[in-house]
Amino acid sequence: MSELENFSFVIPGELAGMAYPHAPQAVEELAELGFRSLVSLSRRAPPPATVGPLIHLHCPLADFTRIPSVDLLRAVAFLGRAPRPIAVHGEGGVGRTGVVLACRLVSLGRSAAEAIAEVRRLRPGSIDDPELEASVAEFELFYRSAHEQATPAPFNFAPASPLDRIVHGAERPGFGMASWSASGIRSSVVAPPSSAAHPDPSDAPVEAWLAFMARHGMREVLCLLDEGELALHRIPLLGRYQREFLRVTHVPLDGGALPSPEALERALDALRRAESSGAPAVVHCASGAGRAGVVLAAWLRARHGLAPEAAIGAVRDHARHFGAHRDPLKAGPGARDLIAGVPALA
Repeated sequence: MSELENFSFVIPGELAGMAYPHAPQAVEELAELGFRSLVSLSRRAPPPATVGPLIHLHCPLADFTRIPSVDLLRAVAFLGRAPRPIAVHGEGGVGRTGVVLACRLVSLGRSAAEAIAEVRRLRPGSIDDPELEASVAEFELFYRSAHEQATPAPFNFAPASPLDRIVHGAERPGFGMASWSASGIRSSVVAPPSSAAHPDPSDAPVEAWLAFMARHGMREVLCLLDEGELALHRIPLLGRYQREFLRVTHVPLDGGALPSPEALERALDALRRAESSGAPAVVHCASGAGRAGVVLAAWLRARHGLAPEAAIGAVRDHARHFGAHRDPLKAGPGARDLIAGVPALA
């Protein structure tokens, strides 16, 4: 007899919904059925020891109310990149679960009305509240507008992937950001083309960057700038970081070359410490695209077990959702092999 409650596929062989896996063997049964990923939308989640080999995203969403589109995007982005099949659960498997399943169908081209009707047909009782219906409708507008005209992310800042709430990426202070204020609001002042290569030597760009990171809860920083790039700033950048962040880690990576495996491992160790302490961390190189992209993709492989191509794609695509730009392959032609050489989570 199956231990899976209210279980059914919405996309055959790829995406299923279910109730909270109360039974001790429920998650084990998912693995036996070939499922490779699990999304938990309820406040509680299955204990890590029971998840086993599944890649697990805990993305708690509000219940019995309208769900913000940006929260739904995190779950939907994961569904687009995680290994399949994927199971999604809340508590009963009809409210939040139905909304996320419908939003995934929206991301695949269905209208909100079509997606809701399809989920209700396959999972009777789903999305049974006007606020939940409105959540799907608002997500459709949010998702379509984001793909039609993405707004550049302030300071090229975005989470590493849908899997992460701790690790983020960004550009360095002063890299083409004279048009951003500390609050992340774009002003009418546009930086000249040379500002990207030669940051403003004054303190203002650094202070704006620091204020933005503080407002977004960043408590640790992993700086990948080499000594020449640090010297472009009039103030001692790492010393200024020490006054603002709980932990500052400097792993200098030459902007013209791939990091060595040893340097990459030092960077990953810094991210492991941040996750262990629960302190949100930001990783930055110069533009936030190449070297930072490599470190973030390597993190997804080391921490979440993603294959190299999946890790590269997750970093690139999730950044795009936020209007940011990551390109791990920009770091050099050997970037893919370097990421592949990182031991994956067993």
